[in-house]
Amino acid sequence: MVFLFEIIKYIILGLIQGITEVLPVSSSGHVAFVQEVFKFDIDNSVFFLIILNLGSMIAVFYYLRKDIIEMLRDFLKYVFQKNREKIVVKSFCYIRNVIIGIIPLFIFGYFLNLLIYPFYESNPLIMIGIGSLATATILYVIRNVTNSNINKEFTGKDSFFIGIVQIISILPGLSRLGVTTAAGLHRKLSMDSALKFTFIMFIPISIGAIFQQVITAEFNPEQIVTSFDFTNVLHYIYYLSAFAVSIVTTYFALKWVFIWFRRGKLGFFYIYNFIFGFAALIIGIRG
Repeated sequence: MVFLFEIIKYIILGLIQGITEVLPVSSSGHVAFVQEVFKFDIDNSVFFLIILNLGSMIAVFYYLRKDIIEMLRDFLKYVFQKNREKIVVKSFCYIRNVIIGIIPLFIFGYFLNLLIYPFYESNPLIMIGIGSLATATILYVIRNVTNSNINKEFTGKDSFFIGIVQIISILPGLSRLGVTTAAGLHRKLSMDSALKFTFIMFIPISIGAIFQQVITAEFNPEQIVTSFDFTNVLHYIYYLSAFAVSIVTTYFALKWVFIWFRRGKLGFFYIYNFIFGFAALIIGIRG
């Protein structure tokens, strides 16, 4: 009975991670909400968080693998072979723009997180509620411009603008997808271009987040793997279950998010964020 409960718990955590990571809702906000409201005993060890994050990252890479591999190949041709064909230069500029887009988050995100963490620690649901309401507002504002932009070409200025705006996605409950997509649409980029750029940035950002978690744990294996028992076979089953579910659900959620955004069907997401945000806010204030 204990085994069944535990494996269901880890599967649920994998589902939450996989579904919410690539949808315009906050993955961390939902995990914290479940933990606070239902008093769910959640494994918050660095190792487990890395496992979940890695699962989503693998799914995103697999979904966009053709574009990513082609761009990386052309990038290397540009740098090492001095190839200046149009398609090669285009790939080089795209990767350069990805780097430009993530630099502001890497520089300022850490310090912003230090500022908001003390308040979040004492008022998690209030912070999550405010962030979700902000996400709902953003999605509501962009609901009518999802199909009006046709520009597919990124510039360094576009990337820098998206990168600067992306910093606020550090706030708990605020969706990075919603923030960056809205920023891209504001720069008159097409929906597909804004979405693809957001998810390609997700990969280096996830790697950075994993590295930050390891740094926070001071590279100490005992702090990183606090809840995992290497001598217990069941722990391998729990973690592998969450990891596999995270990969599968992220992949299928990613497929659907492109379909929904292309069709401009954002109504469900901003309504859901409004409801979720108000629920978290009310529970947090009463609590």
